[in-house]
Amino acid sequence: MTSAVERKKIEDARDYVRDTCNETQVWALVSVVGDKLKLARKGKEYDEMMQYLLENDMAFVYVKIITGDEVSRREKFVLISWVGSEVSSVKKGRMMVPRNEIDTIFDQRAKVIEASDVADLGIEKVKALLVKAGGVSYGTSTS
Repeated sequence: MTSAVERKKIEDARDYVRDTCNETQVWALVSVVGDKLKLARKGKEYDEMMQYLLENDMAFVYVKIITGDEVSRREKFVLISWVGSEVSSVKKGRMMVPRNEIDTIFDQRAKVIEASDVADLGIEKVKALLVKAGGVSYGTSTS
């Protein structure tokens, strides 16, 4: 189980992502170290996050995605469960232990995305998944 001090850092990072004052696609990356969680970093631009998703690493990323159109702007929250393609099967199995804790901390989300290839996490792909998961999309107004 993650220490109380580290859990507080992760919860503060969650609140940073959810803060309505942040106008960009902010994110917080939580690394899996053994069976514990560790806040690795936070960022302000979605594309910046990709460089930290390594092939030999496991992590969770909580991201604010801004969707909508000229009439309605909405903030949606996504939890990315990252397991790099070079992570061993034994290490992948250990990821289930902190997963329960992650689900408790990041319980407010529109979508969970399991990924092992950064190509699957392009911003337009993620937005399309959110639109599909969210139901009605009014698109661009012509009036």
